[in-house]
Amino acid sequence: MTITTFFENIFAAFYEQFSWYAGFVFPFFIIFWIVGKKYFKKIRIQETERANLHHFKHDLGFSTSTFLVFALFDVCLLYLENKGYTLLYFNLDDYSYLWLVLSFFIVLFIDDMFFYWSHRAMHLPRFYKFFHKVHHESTDPSPFTAFAFHPSEAVIEQMMGFVLPFLLPLNFWVIIAWQIFSMLNNVMAHLGYEIYPKGWVKFPLLKYKVASTHHNMHHQLFNGNYALYFTWWDKWMGTEFKDYETRHEQIFERKHIKKSTEGLYMLTVSQIRQEANEAFTIQFGNVPAIFRDFSAGQHITIKVNIKGETLYRTFSISSIPNTDNSLTLTIKKIKGGKVTNFLAENLNVGNSLEVTAPSGQFYLNPEPANKKHYVLIAGGSGITPIYSMIGTILKFEPKSKITLLYANRTSNSIIFKEKIEQWTKEYPTQLEVKHFLSEEENPQNAVKGYITRISLEEMVNNYGKNKLDFYLCGPEIMTNKLIHDLEYIGISKNKIHRELFLITTPTQKNISLKAQVTANVFGKMYQFETQEGKTILQSGLEKNVPLPFSCQSGLCGMCKMKCTNGKVLMNSNQALTEKDITDGYILTCQSLPQTQTVTIKNS
Repeated sequence: MTITTFFENIFAAFYEQFSWYAGFVFPFFIIFWIVGKKYFKKIRIQETERANLHHFKHDLGFSTSTFLVFALFDVCLLYLENKGYTLLYFNLDDYSYLWLVLSFFIVLFIDDMFFYWSHRAMHLPRFYKFFHKVHHESTDPSPFTAFAFHPSEAVIEQMMGFVLPFLLPLNFWVIIAWQIFSMLNNVMAHLGYEIYPKGWVKFPLLKYKVASTHHNMHHQLFNGNYALYFTWWDKWMGTEFKDYETRHEQIFERKHIKKSTEGLYMLTVSQIRQEANEAFTIQFGNVPAIFRDFSAGQHITIKVNIKGETLYRTFSISSIPNTDNSLTLTIKKIKGGKVTNFLAENLNVGNSLEVTAPSGQFYLNPEPANKKHYVLIAGGSGITPIYSMIGTILKFEPKSKITLLYANRTSNSIIFKEKIEQWTKEYPTQLEVKHFLSEEENPQNAVKGYITRISLEEMVNNYGKNKLDFYLCGPEIMTNKLIHDLEYIGISKNKIHRELFLITTPTQKNISLKAQVTANVFGKMYQFETQEGKTILQSGLEKNVPLPFSCQSGLCGMCKMKCTNGKVLMNSNQALTEKDITDGYILTCQSLPQTQTVTIKNS
């Protein structure tokens, strides 16, 4: 074989492999992720969508390199077959038809066994970054993820396809059937939607064939569900996630979840416990999957009716994502706070509350291979989302380090004090905690005073400003001051993430035209005129238009609506993504009309 012929064969093999790939992947992606996205939402495995264009491009690019590796193996195999070194055969009569069928299942068993153990090995820290890290770029996999391998992993993935023809007499069509089965199985495992029917995970025999949820959980939770075709290795080795069957079944129970006309969920209180500093934790039991799959740092909005008045309030989630089937909110009573005090004094176990799905742009998603240093800064009850982040990093990102700077008045007002101390003992090399107490004389194991620029400079001098990621949550005065200090000492804005906790009214003023607004609110049409200097929400509420809202500060996203006609100017936005804005979404609590007519509707 000449060099020219060799490369021609490589190109031909690559073209054939990639054509098969495109024939499987693109139809499934178009059907489930584009055309039928809304229809198939009911069987989407992860209700919180994390995949985006970046992941699709990444996966498609590495899939291309994967099939170049596969093509190289195929050409070498066919060359050696022509030399008579393999046991491949093409004539069906060379071996019995029983062996034809049996050999197919033997190949699947061996391939499945090799994949399970090599997959587990690639998850070992010493190997992970060299082989498997590329594939785990997508925690919310799509069909493009199916063959998105680093070239080193592609070699391992193709190993059995290359070796088995030297060990077993295999018919050419068995090889083809194996490749088709493997490709289809891989696409289904990464589809992001559960196409295996309800009851599959409990039906005899069928339960040993992995459903789409099985491998999707692996991408989301990382250490478990390593199987390729069949679940038995995970079951035998104890590496199958315990709630796999529950998660699969819950996908088909979503249609039975009752929602209000506003699209709110009903959650039942299973426990209430008191925390420090007049704070209390509400635990909801047996929650829908969307309240388990949230991102650490996000929040939900609660609707309550107090003496005939309907109020909405937003609270950060304090539980850790994907740990159990419950959700917790830790809330501090506020002097004069209608909702917080109502919940503290009237809520009981067994009561139900109407809540929104988790949302918010202040969050982090862990990546097991990350080796970051997070500086988490909290003031008072601002610890709530930070607490969720700490637990998430400790559980799902073991190589990363955390420094918590936590400000309170006294040691008795430290929320989650016992749990934080427990974590520092369990993870002494990963978690460092520095308490700051402003009103306690001679505090033990704490700094007297506030978190200052000196504290931040000390962190930067010790670790380097480019190696730190800052997350802040607390009173607005505190976070504004510390963000100014961080920028002053040279921390780039993309390294600073902030969630306001005690919110003040925005003071920014912009020009607002008097406009005629048409609003489609939960299927009903309303028309009202805005007043100069007032937002769409303010004007609408004055006219008794039931526009959804909560914090009125551009943080919670409860007032998110789509502007289909006209233009608005938003004073502030910490809830909408760039894609939301591109798609025309606005926050009515921050939107000032810039045209004489504006049309908005619920998303």
